[in-house]
Amino acid sequence: MEVLRHEGPGRLGLVRLKEKSFRTPALVGLDFTLSPFNSYFYPRDFSGYDFILAPSIPISFYTPPEVIEKAFDRLYGVDYSNFNAVYVPMLRHAEYLEEFAENVLAANSFDAVYLGNSKVAVRDYRRFIQNLRLIRELDPNIMIITDLEPFFYPLAVYLGVDAFDTRSLKLYDIHKKGFTPYSPILWNEEANSLDFAKETLLLVRRALEEGKLRYLVENFFHTQSHAGILRIADLEHGDYLERYTPIQKETVYFISDASIRRPEVKRWHSRVVKRFFPPKNTGLLLLLPCSAKKPYSFSRSHILYRKAVKEALGSGVSRVHELILTSPFGVVPREWEWLAKYDIVVTGHWSEEEIKPAAELLARTLEKYPEDIPIVAHLDEAYVEIAKLASEMTGREIAFTEVKNGTTSRESLASLTDILKEFELEGTKEDRTYRYLEKIRKVFDFYFGAGAGEAVLPEDGKVKGSKMLRIFAGNQQTGTFRDGVISVTPFGMQRIYDALGSYWVKIDFDLRGDVFAVGVDGADPAIRPGDIVGIVRGDRIVGVGKAVLSGEEMVKARKGIAVKVRKRA
Repeated sequence: MEVLRHEGPGRLGLVRLKEKSFRTPALVGLDFTLSPFNSYFYPRDFSGYDFILAPSIPISFYTPPEVIEKAFDRLYGVDYSNFNAVYVPMLRHAEYLEEFAENVLAANSFDAVYLGNSKVAVRDYRRFIQNLRLIRELDPNIMIITDLEPFFYPLAVYLGVDAFDTRSLKLYDIHKKGFTPYSPILWNEEANSLDFAKETLLLVRRALEEGKLRYLVENFFHTQSHAGILRIADLEHGDYLERYTPIQKETVYFISDASIRRPEVKRWHSRVVKRFFPPKNTGLLLLLPCSAKKPYSFSRSHILYRKAVKEALGSGVSRVHELILTSPFGVVPREWEWLAKYDIVVTGHWSEEEIKPAAELLARTLEKYPEDIPIVAHLDEAYVEIAKLASEMTGREIAFTEVKNGTTSRESLASLTDILKEFELEGTKEDRTYRYLEKIRKVFDFYFGAGAGEAVLPEDGKVKGSKMLRIFAGNQQTGTFRDGVISVTPFGMQRIYDALGSYWVKIDFDLRGDVFAVGVDGADPAIRPGDIVGIVRGDRIVGVGKAVLSGEEMVKARKGIAVKVRKRA
């Protein structure tokens, strides 16, 4: 199986067989065939099957340890060389599955794994995710097959399942229970199980192609197991989800409490903490609320805020740094507003799950500013609570404006102007130039790490152009910048690699086309699907491309494209 596109551990894949190929997610029996389940005493004639299951001893999810040990001991002695698929039962005692994976799965090159007991395992949220994650992280090229009802397809694919066995669906037709798109509690009276499975899987494929699978998952909360599994995945396996989640390019829609735990949110919080540092010429910090329109600077409210700041400080505006408070991203530095692409339901009511993380992130961000830097907050509603909590956490004093009838009323804006006038800030031409360049540098820091901006645009660097900005270090172009969208030249990537040693993929051959996983000698674990990466041979960048897989996947995978090359040195 070759991975073509990711959204979380879920992926679009291509499986090539001897006489045909098919895309995943797939349906067993329609897209491919699987040899029948049997006991350890399996039949010898497997002609006509695409995937041949190795000898197996099916045991239940709740099988006691002594029985598991006896069954697995027998399976350890099987010769798996003639089989391209293996049955692996999900188990409540997950440690035995880990042992089986190490002794059998890792020691053989299987094309597919059939995860059994899934319909029972989904009731044990933690074990379901543990079992699935164990197999998914073992080998990126293994296709995971399981047996679940169609209303579980979006969530199962999102967590890493690639194909579904449809044979058990016939039981619903026998009992005259037809699926509906609403809930398994409400049934149709006409047989439709296979049709419903095909329709649901088609929807999942479309969502994957458009980067909307997580959105689809949150609209398929049909059972307690759905809600429980996703909550545990977000809270306890957030690293697993984030590792395979592509870098955000499109607007993310937050539609429920589950949305605010998305991997993109955790990634944002992490990058604010690790990759954002205030401009060196900051003389005053201003905290502002977010706006419905993005980027914030284009909104009516932020245009009014900027007018009030300009009126109060004049040239000193180039020494004011702004942090925007928002849910669920928490804190958005003004330089990163182009990157905060999201939309959320606005009701004025904030949950504790929104307020506390935002306050903690703001507190950690405030600690990066010198203690003598004054902080002014022009906020209302829950934003005030967030700022006060952050103030208590850090011991930093925050001056709050007097807000009446919203932050954009005449009285509120006048209060903002009056408070800012108390601070004597003067900005120079150098300050204005520095801030202009910092807007560019900070975006590169977001994508590659703190210091990347200075690598591509040093103090003696230059920026040319009006809309599409070309960036130079010395006389060589390092990249481009336009409204938060960047590109990097091989020379620019070399400077980033030399300065930070990040976002690299190592090879040992002449680069002529795309980089396939089989040719990857090593990769930065920080790489996520969609990242711009440098292709390194020796210590020299020989090309720049876009990652298809995460860094860890590139190293483990045996098939498929790891990096789509855009430029060669």
